[in-house]
Amino acid sequence: RELVPNIPFQMLLRGANAVGYTAYADNVIYKFCETAHKYGMDVFRVFDSLNYMDNLLLGIDAAGAAGGVVEAAICYTGDVSDPKKDKYNLDYYLELARRLSDANVHVLCIKDMAGLLKPKATKTLISALRREHPTMPIHVHIHDTSGLGVASMIAALDAGADVVDACVDSMSGMTSQPSMGAIASHFAGTQKDCGVDLDHLREINEYWESIRGL
Repeated sequence: RELVPNIPFQMLLRGANAVGYTAYADNVIYKFCETAHKYGMDVFRVFDSLNYMDNLLLGIDAAGAAGGVVEAAICYTGDVSDPKKDKYNLDYYLELARRLSDANVHVLCIKDMAGLLKPKATKTLISALRREHPTMPIHVHIHDTSGLGVASMIAALDAGADVVDACVDSMSGMTSQPSMGAIASHFAGTQKDCGVDLDHLREINEYWESIRGL
């Protein structure tokens, strides 16, 4: 934190599980968030793999009480573009977003841990979220397991997302995030140009490729 004072740090918080794989007492979660924020953590991405609201709300309250930026994540599954898949449909995600918005979170996040978001579904979901929450920052996180990550993140930004997660090209794809270079190149010279220096990014990729070669 002392060496990097001006870039926000972000972490994952699994609600009542904190950063472990077991349930902790509520006071432990509050103390953990307080300590993490004190020593430099800025943004708390709070999620529950089953979107269990009670678990989410504990993490939201603890991160907020600590003074952090609270990013509430909705884990994505199913396919909102397929009307035959009616369990995890658009209404399911919109209702979760409403409840999280009512909890006074700072940012809404769609978290796709398996790369299930297809471009059409991304457009449908993010457009609907943007209509219902016009001023709420929307963040999209995807793993590129299916190989559709770049196309889906472009669709997310076109549909109104504020932030998408990406990875330097040499470490992108598969279980990582989609290619930063591909997304940045697509929007270069447009109103959504993110300002990434593509030549510098190429140098970074070449460096990491050389490290891999060792």
